[in-house]
Amino acid sequence: MARRKGLVINDRQLDRCDDLLQKLKEVSGSSFLALISTSGQPITTASDEYHPETLSLASLAASSFAATQQLAKILDENEFTLLFHEGKALNLHVSQVTDQVLLIVTFGRETQVGKVRLYTQRAIEVLRQIFDGPEDENTPAMDAGFEAAAGTAMDDLFKDM
Repeated sequence: MARRKGLVINDRQLDRCDDLLQKLKEVSGSSFLALISTSGQPITTASDEYHPETLSLASLAASSFAATQQLAKILDENEFTLLFHEGKALNLHVSQVTDQVLLIVTFGRETQVGKVRLYTQRAIEVLRQIFDGPEDENTPAMDAGFEAAAGTAMDDLFKDM
């Protein structure tokens, strides 16, 4: 019988996650971000205002992601690592960070989906290192240099439009 390793996060990892989520919120134009476990428990959030439904959102997003993983198996796909829901006022982006951690991002219709996806992908790379990598001072952070490079990449992508 396979036993699932429990998710353990120390204070330093949590502080780094909080800093990264706040930076991601600022550069991506997102309104609410949350790291959650795949079992549906909130880990940490970044938001301008209190979000009373965080527990429900975490639980439902994790359930939806689990259902999507089963869809991938049915379609002979190794995995789907992203969920995206588009609403009239808000969009919901759920990404897999590790086997046990998901990232929820909500943002308004005025924010470009490509911008959110670009910044979120880089943030996920850093988050994976925080959760999976060695616990030392050298784990990279999402810095201003990345923000400038990502802005240039976005401009290049849409220059012909």
